[in-house]
Amino acid sequence: MTRAFCRIAVPLALLACVAVEFRMGADALPNWLANLSVKGGLGPERAVRLLAAFELLGAGLALLSARRARAVAWITCVAFAFSALAELSAIIAAPGNRALPGRVWIGPILGLAFGGSGLWLLSNRPAAEPPPPARFTPWRAMALVTLAALSFGVAGSMTVTPRTDVTLGAGGVEAIALDPAQWTGKTFAQAGVAVHVPLLTPATLSGTKWVVFYRPSCGRCHQVMDTYFAGPQDGSVIAVKVPYGPGEEFVPGEIAEDVPCAGCEMLELPAKRRWIITTPTIARVEDGIITCVTWTDYDRCRAASESGGAAPAP
Repeated sequence: MTRAFCRIAVPLALLACVAVEFRMGADALPNWLANLSVKGGLGPERAVRLLAAFELLGAGLALLSARRARAVAWITCVAFAFSALAELSAIIAAPGNRALPGRVWIGPILGLAFGGSGLWLLSNRPAAEPPPPARFTPWRAMALVTLAALSFGVAGSMTVTPRTDVTLGAGGVEAIALDPAQWTGKTFAQAGVAVHVPLLTPATLSGTKWVVFYRPSCGRCHQVMDTYFAGPQDGSVIAVKVPYGPGEEFVPGEIAEDVPCAGCEMLELPAKRRWIITTPTIARVEDGIITCVTWTDYDRCRAASESGGAAPAP
């Protein structure tokens, strides 16, 4: 059983982590590790590539070398347990007394369960009789170097989406800051927005698109939609609703109707979170690439579109 755990379960767990990191980018990093990477000057994007490289290397060693599989299993289980405990401590210490969503707990609990059960298994099951010491040969060294090169090469080629700026506010509500100033020249996936609104990627892949982030109660949003997007457009319009966060309520006197946008594709950021973004923010997208973003001078992006050029962010 211990052999199967070391040679099968541990590599599968490491490869599953790599798959999550490919899918989520820098958001896959535990908060404590992301903070440490920032303080150390490495940055979350490079940190997640480095982590994926070591995970691929560990999975390869465990699969290919019976001699090193147990050592890889020990290191993996200790890392899982330590990371899970650090993340759980941060969650428990978060301000407020509001119940946190279940998805916040799932990752750390699974990590602690895997790491803890693995450490128990490795501690209570004696290692098999070790094989005779292997002679060092150039072929073994070459195989190790090749495995390391492949691991770091694959991890280095990862397209890592930036880490979403998430904080736990009062009552434990997630507050997510979107920074449009960093979007120009990127796709919505690279800007870290499509992870929240996946349909933005296929909706903006071809042609000219205007993406408008708005709040229904925002008078300025209604004015911008009436002024710039009420008639025929050079490109289609995608309106992304920024919903109220938990605890934020409609105030009497605010506009109750949704923005006028006949023919627009209507999308929405996920509810039950507090979104930090100035509305209205508009972005012009050409064949998937954001070429202009503004939340102040809306004529600038429109003028750039008519002239066929790109405009810098304000």
